[in-house]
Amino acid sequence: LEEAAFQLQQIFRIDISIALNILGIESMRAGHYRIAYTCFKLAADRGYSKAQFNVGLCYEHGRGTEKDLEKAAFYYYHAASSCHPMAQYRYARCLLCHRPENEWDRHQKAVTFLEQAAMAGITEAQAYLGVFYMRGMQPKEKQGLKYLLLAAKNG
Repeated sequence: LEEAAFQLQQIFRIDISIALNILGIESMRAGHYRIAYTCFKLAADRGYSKAQFNVGLCYEHGRGTEKDLEKAAFYYYHAASSCHPMAQYRYARCLLCHRPENEWDRHQKAVTFLEQAAMAGITEAQAYLGVFYMRGMQPKEKQGLKYLLLAAKNG
């Protein structure tokens, strides 16, 4: 009985997160950015990766909240860790463009997330990774060309 109650609680929790995220999307489309941010944040705090990604977008672009690239990276990281492909791409870009960490570690972590996003079909990640491999710290032309051709094929 306890297991059934726990499963119902999990389903209810997920359903609320999905509903809040949808409400956030509709609010964003209507231009109600603060309401959208609030809905996304509530769902993100419940661990819903799509909402975590949307909160990251809000922070990155200053929609419904103050622009804050560190907070954007935080939410992108959590969504990326839950295998959200576009969050993987955005988090990798944050690592490469905005983070003051050790350069080698940062690049390695970024490449890992870019590869995951590229393999999930994110064209932007494929193109970015292709250029990164062609011009990076340790150029790998063959891999770079592979990803650039994949990005070109996908559009």
